[in-house]
Amino acid sequence: MSDSPDLESWQQAATDAVDAIAARLGPRGQWPGWAYADVDPAATGRLDIAAPLTALGMLALAEQPLAGVPEVLAASRRHLELTVLAEGLWRYYANIPPDTDDSAMCALALGPDHPAVVGRTAQALTGTRLPNGLYPTWFTPGLNPVIDPVPNAHVVAVLGPGPATDDAVAWLIEVVAAGTEVADSVYYLDALDLHVALTRAVAAGVEALRPALAAASARAHARLLADGLSPYRTAQAIIVASHAEEADAVLLADAADHLLASRHATGLWPSDTLFVAGNTDAPGWWHYQSDAVTSALCARALVLASGAAGANGPGWQSATS
Repeated sequence: MSDSPDLESWQQAATDAVDAIAARLGPRGQWPGWAYADVDPAATGRLDIAAPLTALGMLALAEQPLAGVPEVLAASRRHLELTVLAEGLWRYYANIPPDTDDSAMCALALGPDHPAVVGRTAQALTGTRLPNGLYPTWFTPGLNPVIDPVPNAHVVAVLGPGPATDDAVAWLIEVVAAGTEVADSVYYLDALDLHVALTRAVAAGVEALRPALAAASARAHARLLADGLSPYRTAQAIIVASHAEEADAVLLADAADHLLASRHATGLWPSDTLFVAGNTDAPGWWHYQSDAVTSALCARALVLASGAAGANGPGWQSATS
C-alpha cells in the first residue's frame, strides 16, 4: 500500500479530467454518454445526451477545488435550464414522462435556490408521495408505481428532513441495515449507487441518514480491500468510505493510485454503467454509461483521497487561482 501518496499526480489527473470533460461538452453544455443494449452492445450503442447525465456530472464536480470546474458547471447549467418542464421537473427523453429520480438529480445539480427549482420541484415531488410515505419513480398516473431506493434517496435530498420524508428515510435506513440495496432496486446495479445517493442526502441536511451512511462507509472500505472494482466503482467506494469518522487514509491512497493506473491516454476514465432501464427497441435492459460522468466522479474521489491523507489544502486550492 502507499506510504507516501503521489498527491501531485492525483491533482494533475483530476485537473486533466476536468479539461477533457470541458472539451467534450455539447453546445448547450450537454455531457455525453452512450446507451447499450444487453443483447449486442457493440452493435446497438447510441449517443446519449440526456439531462440527468449532465446533472450527475455536475454533482460529481460541485465544490471541487480544481481549475476549470466553475466554467464546466456554468456551461452545464444551461443544459438543465433548457430542459426543465413547467412543473420544475425533468424527463430522460422527450418522448417519455418525467420521473422523480431524474427530476431530483437535476434539481440537486442546480441547487434549491435556482429559479427553475424553487417553489416548483419540491411541490411536484411531494405530490407523488404514496400512502406508505415512499416515492414512486414515475409521475404519470397508471404507470406501475416502481419504488427504487436510489430515487427515494434523491427525493429526500431535495425535500430535506420533515414529515414529507420521514417514512422514506426510515425505509432507506432499513434497506441499508438489511443489505438489500440491490434486491430492492430496479434501475441501479450496485449497492454503492445508493450509498453515494445517501452522501448527497446527508450533505443536504438529512442527518437521520448519517448512521446508514456510516454503515455504508464501512462496507465501502471492505469493497476497496477486496480489489477487483472498476474505476467507477472504485471512485464511488472512495467517496463513500471518505465519509467514515476514521477513514483509512492508506487504503484510500492505494485506491487512488489504482485510479491513476486505469486512466485512458485522453485523460478520461473508461465508461461504466450508471443505471439501467428497459427499452422497447431491443429485449432486455439498456445500460446507460458515460466516460465523462465516470471521470468526474474519479476526479472527486482523488480530491477526497487527498483530504484523507491530510493534504487537501493549498496545493489543491491553488488549482483554482
